[in-house]
Amino acid sequence: MGMETPIPGLEASKARLDELKSDKGRLSRLVGEARKSGTNADELIAELQQVSSEIKQLQKQVKQQLNGAQAQNKWTPKPITIPPAVGNTTMAQAIAVEPCADSDIHHAEAYVARHPAASVWHRPCISSFISKTYGHNTRYLCAYDDVGGIVGVLPLVQLNSRLFGNFLVSMPYFNYGGVLADHPDIAQKLIGEGEKWRQQLGAGHLEMRFCQDNKLGLPQRTDKVTFWLPLPSKAKDLWDSFQPKLRAQIRRGEREMNGFAIGGADLLDEFYRVFAINMRDLGTPVYGKEFFRNLLDTLGGQAWLVVARIDGQAVGCAFLTGYKGRMEIPWASTLRKYNHTSINMIMYWKALEFAVQQGFEVFDFGRCSHDAGTYRFKQQWGAQPLTLHWDYLLPEGEALPALNPNNPKFRLLIAVWQRLPVWVATLLGPHIVKALP
Repeated sequence: MGMETPIPGLEASKARLDELKSDKGRLSRLVGEARKSGTNADELIAELQQVSSEIKQLQKQVKQQLNGAQAQNKWTPKPITIPPAVGNTTMAQAIAVEPCADSDIHHAEAYVARHPAASVWHRPCISSFISKTYGHNTRYLCAYDDVGGIVGVLPLVQLNSRLFGNFLVSMPYFNYGGVLADHPDIAQKLIGEGEKWRQQLGAGHLEMRFCQDNKLGLPQRTDKVTFWLPLPSKAKDLWDSFQPKLRAQIRRGEREMNGFAIGGADLLDEFYRVFAINMRDLGTPVYGKEFFRNLLDTLGGQAWLVVARIDGQAVGCAFLTGYKGRMEIPWASTLRKYNHTSINMIMYWKALEFAVQQGFEVFDFGRCSHDAGTYRFKQQWGAQPLTLHWDYLLPEGEALPALNPNNPKFRLLIAVWQRLPVWVATLLGPHIVKALP
């Protein structure tokens, strides 16, 4: 370890403080002796009071010097920079857009892995997971240059139900999707093929979920945000960056929690019990247990389940994914009756600690609305809000879709759902949620 940087004036202040404390001790003894002998001690007492006052002022000064030095040395998150999903490299003249052949899946995986704006949800295996789990019609479009190399991708999923309608999403269920391409013209070719498929299916719209504004000239929603927190190399640096109030809440949760685990499918039953109860309480249909089992299998070592326990019972849970330096927490839940224990605070801290230990550079807290309570929750960790840009292809004259919980027509359904027994909500939920984006 290197030598600590000296704090200007601190050593002189400490030396003077030692002198004053010595004087105070000497004067205190003299005052005591004067009182015992009946001698007038007024001058000694006045001098003692003056020394005591100077000690208090100097102690305050030393504390300010130390705090100032700590503030200068404290780790702070760096500003987040979001790479564009559509690059501007030189484009080959001949570009062909086709559904990805089975023989090209590994090439598409490699393209996503090296694209700076890609998320784990862009991977071809996620499209396969959705098709396997819910039977949805999917199409993974690839753009090929004149020598057969992949220069862009666009994963698409059709959701079609009587209750919610017929539309395409890239990608449903997750926060990110949309086109990845080396050049704007390539992106437009991919989107054009997506539009052809939309028309063939008679779908109402195509939604593409971007984390950045790609200037595609399409109707757009920007009412959602996500929160990203850059991570240091040491968990202690992250801890020291928190406000005292946040650390106190985490410590309270730590006192209450007496069991914690991060693992895989072995934690699925505990995870799902907490998740299902919390989704019912929120009035939201729950994914089936197979959804999470299949997703864990699909992502292999890039996904983890989190379980937090009180008195041996799971009361908090989360799902973590990790890809290309970023850990994401797309789902997290705690049981409402345990909210007073701050179990969510300690669970999130443990997840952050795990992300640092695994070497991730950014922690993604997931999306929310500007006016939601979760916005303030995520902000308090020092995470930075990033506006999400969701672009739409719509039939001429059509308005942006309003398929969200704030839509008045869904409020009654939400209120009814919150009153269902958990077992009923868990039985019905997977059949409904598969049609929700």
